[in-house]
Amino acid sequence: MVEIEERKEKPYLKVFASVIGSVIFIDFVIFIANKYTEKYPYLTNILVLFLLIFTCSLIIIKFFSKYSYTLEEEQLKFHRLIGKKSFSMLQLELDSISNVRPYRDEELNFKYKFVFGKDYTNCYVGEYMENGEVCYFLFKPSSKMYNVLSKKIN
Repeated sequence: MVEIEERKEKPYLKVFASVIGSVIFIDFVIFIANKYTEKYPYLTNILVLFLLIFTCSLIIIKFFSKYSYTLEEEQLKFHRLIGKKSFSMLQLELDSISNVRPYRDEELNFKYKFVFGKDYTNCYVGEYMENGEVCYFLFKPSSKMYNVLSKKIN
């Protein structure tokens, strides 16, 4: 069973502001780096290229990614989807998950959040053990996936 969680609203204004802010920041770095071009010509180019790659990656990951929840016979897998690429975020054996329950305004330290934004209505908290300590993840499955997962865990 596979489900995909994506942003409900596309934040076009935030993306536009992030791109403009990144361009202004990189332009400022280029302005400062031009003073050191004679001493370190390649270093400034590498710095600008690194900043460009970093800011573009950050914008793409933050605004254009999706999450995929995959429930198999013995595993629950979470992936981040960017375009057609899939990046594994977390893979759990079902017997290592001790509890999955609805989220109730709890102060938990989530190791993973597979949701967008700060609105956690209809979200669920998963609890599992990793290296002897309790870890939590937050995700937003459909009621069908939640029911199947609950039956397999219990």
